[in-house]
Amino acid sequence: MRIQHNIMAMNAYRNYNNNTSALSKNLEKLSSGYKINRAGDDAAGLAISEKMRAQITGLETAQKNVKDGISLVKTGEGAMQEVQDMLNRMVELATQSANGTYDNEVDRDNLQQEVDRLKEEIDRIADSANFNGIKLLDGSLAESKVDISSINLGGATSVTEVAATSATSDFTAKASTADSTEYTMTVEFIDANGTAHKVDVKYTGDKTGGAAGAGKNMQKALSENSEISSVFDVAVDGAGKITFTSKVAGEDGAKIISVTDTDTAQGTTGKQTVNNAAGADGYVEATTTGDLAAGNTLTINGVTYELVADASAKPTTEGAVTVLVGADDTATVANLNKALESAGIEVKENATKLEFRSTTGGAGLTLQIGDTSDSYNQMTVTIGDVHVKALGLSGISVATQDAAQAAVKSIKDAINTVSSIRGTLGATQNRLEHTQNNLSVMTENIQDAESTIRDTDVADEMMAYTKNNILVQSAQAMLAQANQVPQGVLQLLQ
Repeated sequence: MRIQHNIMAMNAYRNYNNNTSALSKNLEKLSSGYKINRAGDDAAGLAISEKMRAQITGLETAQKNVKDGISLVKTGEGAMQEVQDMLNRMVELATQSANGTYDNEVDRDNLQQEVDRLKEEIDRIADSANFNGIKLLDGSLAESKVDISSINLGGATSVTEVAATSATSDFTAKASTADSTEYTMTVEFIDANGTAHKVDVKYTGDKTGGAAGAGKNMQKALSENSEISSVFDVAVDGAGKITFTSKVAGEDGAKIISVTDTDTAQGTTGKQTVNNAAGADGYVEATTTGDLAAGNTLTINGVTYELVADASAKPTTEGAVTVLVGADDTATVANLNKALESAGIEVKENATKLEFRSTTGGAGLTLQIGDTSDSYNQMTVTIGDVHVKALGLSGISVATQDAAQAAVKSIKDAINTVSSIRGTLGATQNRLEHTQNNLSVMTENIQDAESTIRDTDVADEMMAYTKNNILVQSAQAMLAQANQVPQGVLQLLQ
């Protein structure tokens, strides 16, 4: 018999500790409601559930974004309802004035005054309608496009799409002052919205590898910086030349302002010389083979324009907008520009070429309607310009019978334009509502999957708790009994 080591007591104590630990975990899971409270509970399950939680959070936020988008669309569409009501009233006034029973100086002047006031109110609504400070109807959300479906200007005409180019900036790295030393590069740039940014990026120097090695390290650090990589594509060549290319094409793309560096080897003042090349907007190029003449036609963004020799001449194409032929091609292009002004398009004469460009902002409003940054989780909402000028009503008059008759068609065309914009918004709203329903279902299903992995099954855990609780009490009793066993030695000592 031994008294130095009570093996039975040690065994009972070990089991007691194990049971106590298990009981503690049972209580933790029952009190928190989660069966995974730390990575040690289930490392794989924790990793999967945390990714699901991030997705659920993104989906819930996307639902809020969609609701805001629906509210924005409703606000814009509601404002256009009033614009359309005023256009209907203008049709009524123009049709009334077109009747031969009215006097120009008295009756039609009064009608003209109301038309002028209605035009002013349409412009006021176009300027003032906004959602959270974002102007909706002033053309800033208008789609920027030049779609030439058919063209016959100056004889046989060929059409080419000239793509927009991105702004680029570059500088060439030099061998670092020392190897494996951490340096800080500060990049200042202006994004496509005109906002200035200043970003510090840390990278490892490379003296042994020379300019190529230092440039490679710089490019890697720049590409891994989320603020810079979201705006620029950053590339490096074998000589250490680093090139920033704006992800937004066009002349308004992002631009590098300066690059400074704590590594003095990169410049005596630590400032790199940056070479900037501006981007250019895209346009549609039409190459002509002769002079612009009466009878030439152009269909752009769904509207047909026809050149006529006389202002009183009617177009041969039904519903076409007439454009007066000038003394030469330059004068004709000027007249064409006036006709295209309301469509947000300008044309520029360049030798035997005509360059058509959009003059609208063109970006639209991008909604984040999903939980990732993929393009399919973004939706662009565009709303056309409803200013009187954009609707082609700047020059309408009902002051004479002939003018009133011409005004009827112009106003009805404007009504069709507004109806088309409202129809697009209606379709957008319907799509957003379906998107919201889909996001709701996805959130519910993923939450169910995350709950299966992470949440406590109370019934199962209570069974385990009851078992472990009894085992703790049993281990305590057996420990007491085991501690009594060595006392039998005393009988031998009497």
